[in-house]
Amino acid sequence: MLQRSYTKSVVLFLLFLLIAIGNTIHAQILDDSTQQLYGYHSIRYGTEEDVFFNKGLTREVDSSLASIQRYGYIYRNGQYSQDLGNWATPLKYVTAYMPSQLGVQTGFDVYSPYEYNANNIKYFDTKSPYAEIKYYQGSRGQQSIDLSVTRNINANWNAGIDLRRIVSKRIIGFVQRNDKQAENYAFDFFVSHHSKNKKYFMLASFNYLEAHNFENGGIRPDSVYDADSQTERPKRKDELFDNQLSQVWLNKQAFPYRMVRSLDKRYNYRVYQHYDLLKDDKLQVFYRFDYSRKTNRYDDNLLRTNEDFYNTFSAYDSRGKYDTSEIADRTDFNLFDNRAGVKGSSNKFFYAAYLKNRYVTMSQGGSYGEAVKLNTYTTEWYVAGQLRRYFDTLNRSYVEAVAEQGLNSVTNKSTNKNNFMGAINAFYKDFKIEVSTWAVSPTMLQRAYRSNLVSWDSSLNLQHCNRFFAGYTFRKKKIDIIPSLTYNLYENYIYFNDAGTVSQTTDKTQTQFQPKLGLRFNLWKIHIYNEFQYNVVNTESKLQMPPIVNATQLFVEAWLFKRATLLQVGFDVLYRGAYQANGYNPLIQQYYVTTPTGGDRALDYNYMNQYFVVDFFVNMQIRTARLFIKMSNLTTGKGNGYYSTPTYTAIPRTIDFGISWRFFD
Repeated sequence: MLQRSYTKSVVLFLLFLLIAIGNTIHAQILDDSTQQLYGYHSIRYGTEEDVFFNKGLTREVDSSLASIQRYGYIYRNGQYSQDLGNWATPLKYVTAYMPSQLGVQTGFDVYSPYEYNANNIKYFDTKSPYAEIKYYQGSRGQQSIDLSVTRNINANWNAGIDLRRIVSKRIIGFVQRNDKQAENYAFDFFVSHHSKNKKYFMLASFNYLEAHNFENGGIRPDSVYDADSQTERPKRKDELFDNQLSQVWLNKQAFPYRMVRSLDKRYNYRVYQHYDLLKDDKLQVFYRFDYSRKTNRYDDNLLRTNEDFYNTFSAYDSRGKYDTSEIADRTDFNLFDNRAGVKGSSNKFFYAAYLKNRYVTMSQGGSYGEAVKLNTYTTEWYVAGQLRRYFDTLNRSYVEAVAEQGLNSVTNKSTNKNNFMGAINAFYKDFKIEVSTWAVSPTMLQRAYRSNLVSWDSSLNLQHCNRFFAGYTFRKKKIDIIPSLTYNLYENYIYFNDAGTVSQTTDKTQTQFQPKLGLRFNLWKIHIYNEFQYNVVNTESKLQMPPIVNATQLFVEAWLFKRATLLQVGFDVLYRGAYQANGYNPLIQQYYVTTPTGGDRALDYNYMNQYFVVDFFVNMQIRTARLFIKMSNLTTGKGNGYYSTPTYTAIPRTIDFGISWRFFD
């Protein structure tokens, strides 16, 4: 059934492609000089940050065809990530991270990349209704659809919505052929308004995410009969790539229906406003209100059957502390963030100063009775300031200083030390330098947790994070060379361990040294894009990342049909070096630091062997429609493959296709 459905989708896709090309040629013949009244030139957008810096909604929509085939989330934001080998599964950056904001956070972040974050929502200014549809389909039951619609109500008001659904079917551990692996829904609604004289600006948004992962725990290594020794021996990692037949740790049964599920449900309200007290934006007052609610659940009603999996975490009571038949853990968060202050632009300077208040609550424990429940809250106050000096008329080159200091913090569970951050950033032409230091609270999950299997109340210190980044872009006629250097240093580093609980390093500084080299080379119709990164961490580091990651894109690009169609044909090659990798703990929805076994690496499932992923793709742009079809993982096949996370094999060879189509009227 799945194969017939996918074949039908491919046929429809190819039929659309032929019709689109035919229409393009016909339109080209009829009138080669016709120009659209509405198009990329008639639409602009901006983010909340753009409005805060008084840049307005002036960004242009990207119309390029570059890398449209890289639709997966592991390619996003210039960071290499790991997931559970399938679409819409929990995601984590492999390379080290820096905090993005001060204050106590929830700690459940593996689904955050799939939400429409209020900081990144695009607010539009359109001359006509604008819409975009994105549809991606994989041959192993993966599917993603995005829809964006926006229009100006009048010259001062704009409203729009974004919708997304991603679903993937199980490749391993399925009971029925179309068993789902993951499914998530995301939605946002946004409104922007400015007064006729542009003294007043308002942005408002609501976003929602519901993410389900039907857990399997990864492949469970079993034994195999060795004819030479005439004994049973454990299977090696490379013997577990017969994906569909491999057994998994967490079971599912169809009758009666039983399964293991993680849920992350969240919604957020955001309103930003500013008003000019003096003309030309010299003095403004602003206020931002933000409220979000999150619910995280973990349910396993086959606890007795899945007991062996929980035994792999030494801190867990796998038979259940409060209920011996099932796990029904639940955590609820409420977060209020209010900030108000003054800002403004004068000559080449931008300044801002504000006061921020955060109130965070957590109710946690599941359905095991009132005695097990944990209720915590934290109230925090901050003062912050920012000063930026521009060096060009477009405000692209600047140097800035940013600082934020906690003033007072109250919590009902432990003493809360005040957070702090300071940064100096410089962007001048092709130079970029960033220096920052952070002192950040542990998350609420790291501080305390209640479950049917484990509970903790920890006394953790502030985590100190320091970062230095420097980069430069050498631009020539046919080639760009982009070297950069990152140095990250962590003190009191907080992480989750392979016992299934939280830990903190107090006697050893964690360091990461990362030189990068980017290359963009164009010769005739041949294009080469390459990024090489080398990661060096200190001995016995808790920062587990591959020493080398290299991504290469090689393709030929040409215009067809009197420049009516742009065609790209080429290869994507990703190389990841061997390393001791983070495992995934579904009970607490966290990636954790694994411990080397010191034995045969063929049997060490936490040691990830080096691998290459090779994709062949064909991209095409026909007016406002961009399309691709590609064959992924050419080097994988029966008996070989690779792991995206320990015991989670990546998707085998597939044929994927997708379309992104924009409408301007």
